[in-house]
Amino acid sequence: MGLLLFGAACISFSAVFVKLAGVAPSVSAFYRLFVGGLTLLVLLGATKNLGAAKRALSWPALGCAVFFVCDLLCWHASINYVGPGLATLVGNFQVFLITAAAAVAARRAPRPLFLAAMTVALFGLYLVVGRNFAGQTHEFRLGIGYGLATSVFYALFIMTLKKAVTDHGRAGPMAAMAVLSLAGAALLVPVVVGVGASFALPTAQSWLALLGLGVVGQAVGWLAISMGLAGVRPALAGLVLLLQPTLSYLWDVLFFGKATGPVELAGVALALGGIYLGSVARGAEKT
Repeated sequence: MGLLLFGAACISFSAVFVKLAGVAPSVSAFYRLFVGGLTLLVLLGATKNLGAAKRALSWPALGCAVFFVCDLLCWHASINYVGPGLATLVGNFQVFLITAAAAVAARRAPRPLFLAAMTVALFGLYLVVGRNFAGQTHEFRLGIGYGLATSVFYALFIMTLKKAVTDHGRAGPMAAMAVLSLAGAALLVPVVVGVGASFALPTAQSWLALLGLGVVGQAVGWLAISMGLAGVRPALAGLVLLLQPTLSYLWDVLFFGKATGPVELAGVALALGGIYLGSVARGAEKT
């Protein structure tokens, strides 16, 4: 469980790095995947397992990379509009989309626990953003929209990740994530050019933030999670991984002075609790 805790703590800083970088979402996503992929290749070389990257190449891996790129573009845009904490909280509603998709595929109604969890989480989200949504700024509403789109693409990414990782079992999660990351970076090159953004980074802070994003948030964090998930029960894994949105919200308050009142805090607690219950229901469907 130690690896899982470490990985969740690492990726909780991803949104902070994106905010500090101060660049377009497509640029931050590119550097995240490019630096992360290169870091994983270096680790593969250091363990004399570079050939695993070739074995990890497959159409499922490349398809998974498309969803990952869309997830990052929407999430990074949401961070720029509403901050690290709220963008990460909304993006984690992917739990409900995955469980609903599994229920449709199995042609059976979701468990009562899942329905209760979704109700609690949606009410929590309403307390955080919905009470005066029409009166919020256009940027805020756009950020929430991007956050919801993030949850959709995040769910699609998670659902295709298992296929991408297991398609070539000998490759291992490190090689699979290296291929996913570099393939995603390649897909983002025309996106950056198409939106008129620049690969040139404006400040030393941008360089350091994106370096941290790629190494800590992408390479080390996701590698630790992929390795730590193996020996942990689904319910416990869901609880541990809630550390990411919880810490992301905390970092938003501490580092960026996010204004949070008692009602918003209660909403965050309810949303996180609902997400956890949803992850438990998802784990129960697998057992």
